[in-house]
Amino acid sequence: MMKKTLMCLALMLFFSTLSVFAKSINAGPWRFELRMTNAVVPFIIEFEYDKNKHLTGILKNGKEKIPLNDIAYIDKDIIIPLGAFEIALELQQQEENILIGNLVRRNKNPMVKTNIIGIQGIKERYPGRKTKPTIDLNGTWSLELTDDNDIKSKGVGTFKQKNNKLSGSILTPTGDYRYLSGYVSGDQFEAASFDGVYNYIFKGAVKNGTLEASILSNLTTKVKGIKDPKAELPDPYAQTQIKEMKFIFPDLSGQNVSLNHLKFQNKPVIIQIFGSWCPNCLDEMNYLVPWYNANHKRGIEIVALAFERSLGAKEATVQLLKLRNRLKVPYPILQVGSTSEDKPVDKLPGLTNFISFPTTIFLNKKHQVVKVHAGFTGPSTGDFFEKWKQEFNETVNELLD
Repeated sequence: MMKKTLMCLALMLFFSTLSVFAKSINAGPWRFELRMTNAVVPFIIEFEYDKNKHLTGILKNGKEKIPLNDIAYIDKDIIIPLGAFEIALELQQQEENILIGNLVRRNKNPMVKTNIIGIQGIKERYPGRKTKPTIDLNGTWSLELTDDNDIKSKGVGTFKQKNNKLSGSILTPTGDYRYLSGYVSGDQFEAASFDGVYNYIFKGAVKNGTLEASILSNLTTKVKGIKDPKAELPDPYAQTQIKEMKFIFPDLSGQNVSLNHLKFQNKPVIIQIFGSWCPNCLDEMNYLVPWYNANHKRGIEIVALAFERSLGAKEATVQLLKLRNRLKVPYPILQVGSTSEDKPVDKLPGLTNFISFPTTIFLNKKHQVVKVHAGFTGPSTGDFFEKWKQEFNETVNELLD
């Protein structure tokens, strides 16, 4: 009896302390800065308390609003997981209106920490006055990207500018840079993205019609371009090839699944090669999940082949289960790779020139390969995303004929 009483008192004291600490985090907007090697990346979180007085938040990444519902307290640390990634903000309160800590990647050994500081009460990613713009970034831009190793690649910029406000994205053959937002001042511009994975600054100027900029994070990518409404990337259907699709991999319950499964017989199958660590992959999955719910009765199936970047198979399984539950994925997820050492070309015989996660493979009713689409142009790309959706549905209609 005494032990139970002491345990109850200890729990009451613990939750009382937790409650006091929780209330010290003020609701409202907080502006954070991620201190990377070559950039200070700003982002906004709007904290609030739900009806049960639990702290929640919204990470505002341009037009994207990312819910933060799994915030936890461990001692004096506030732990904020970022989506389905193996990444979290781990913060402590320095003063009433100041939080300090790190962005922590736990799927690395040793884990990677990047410094963060947050200040309460600032609503804008880029506060302060701006001068009147003398440039117009609206539209589509043909870009050349040069990385730290002096390797050049083609890109496309799609931007929207309204007075001093700037938003948009950058497309590459392997995927898009997702949501960026910032400002234009005179002939200069700066925009940022922060979702936990795609964390960077896009900064530069336009002079005499030529855009010169850099994408800054822990690395630097130089960007040069001109406005071109017909700008496009290399054909995404002509990059990656596979002659025949065969596989047998375990699902998340450990049961082996192949294309011979009754579920797939005499049906077209869409295969998504993806990873839970990949924001472009999750953008595609966020489209595929409701699409499948609305269309699978037409006689088509989807299966996702997961290549994780976890520390091992157990961690990868936990991560994929979390993703499946979070996104309510109704089709099979098969665990193909568990770490960054596992490559699609090693696991899928005949796969050549694999360049991007995600890669989407379309099989007809006989499970013959019809098309392979490398990369993904997500919702941040506007008209390019709409074009992808149209092509996707046209391909499905052809498969079902």
